[in-house]
Amino acid sequence: MAGRYQSREANEIQWAHERLNLAPVSNPSTGNYFVIRKSGRRGLGCFARRHIPRGTRIHVEKALFSIRDVEKEEFMSPATRERLRRELVKLRPNQLRDYLDPTFTNAQDAEKDRFELNNFEMTQNDDGTSQRGIFVEAARFNHSCLPNAWFNWNPLLGNERRPQGRLTVHATRDIARNEEILINYQHEHNYSEKTDRRRNLRRKYCFQCTCQACGNSARARRGEHNRSLMRLAKVTIENNQGNKIGQRRALENNLVQLINLLDHEDIMYPEKADLYTDLAELYNRECGLRNSLVPDVEQCWDACLEAARGRLDTEVLCLGEDSEEVYNTLEWIAELE
Repeated sequence: MAGRYQSREANEIQWAHERLNLAPVSNPSTGNYFVIRKSGRRGLGCFARRHIPRGTRIHVEKALFSIRDVEKEEFMSPATRERLRRELVKLRPNQLRDYLDPTFTNAQDAEKDRFELNNFEMTQNDDGTSQRGIFVEAARFNHSCLPNAWFNWNPLLGNERRPQGRLTVHATRDIARNEEILINYQHEHNYSEKTDRRRNLRRKYCFQCTCQACGNSARARRGEHNRSLMRLAKVTIENNQGNKIGQRRALENNLVQLINLLDHEDIMYPEKADLYTDLAELYNRECGLRNSLVPDVEQCWDACLEAARGRLDTEVLCLGEDSEEVYNTLEWIAELE
């Protein structure tokens, strides 16, 4: 258990492990969980050396280098290119070889495209820019619209006196031995239909997605149907933000429906965590009414805390109990109690 937790917070983490049926982790360091080898037309990929239980921290990596203030609209602007050149000059010969490894991409522009196709977002700024880094091993994880792992930047990891942050990858479901470990490159398109997801991946990452969700199997067709229901539920949620009792009940039902649909498609973060937050805030507002519309305030508070703990469970599973997000959610739960 992370040492900085107080007893009440440690209890919350322990309860999350029990709800998720995860083994308690006393030291969330990683073992040698995967091997990098050929993955068909995708080039290289990461494959499980052995069975990996869900919730396992598969990988931790320090950035080879990072660039601050990367613009969202003009990703490789002249200013970003200049920052990239300055970072490349600082690399040792072996580090530069890692970055210029031709198996990274078939792109011809080694300076621009290798960064654009292989970077991971680390932090976001208020002005819409972000800090992005290159992680040589993590760049080998291939994409799936039905991933079995989640990546996250954890700024609290590293040297205890001066944390520099690390990229982490966690198993979001059990991964079988020799199964490829896959992450989602574009979670912001989780609700999108197959055609749009594939178009965005071709435009940004220059490949045609052939994952289970983008095929023609019964599983893929069921997934497309579920995602159409997700889009409908999302629109309904946006249109039911009023304070009338009917609107609140409709909002509650649609939030629960959307969470269940995400479960069917193994979509975890951040959508599911955000929906649990919306549900907890809905119950929190209702508890504050204390009138005939909320006859059982105690039951309402229980539902509020249950939803808040749903967010905690999702973060423990996808990000690890030592993540900044988990610390913040623990503080939020304490305030609700």
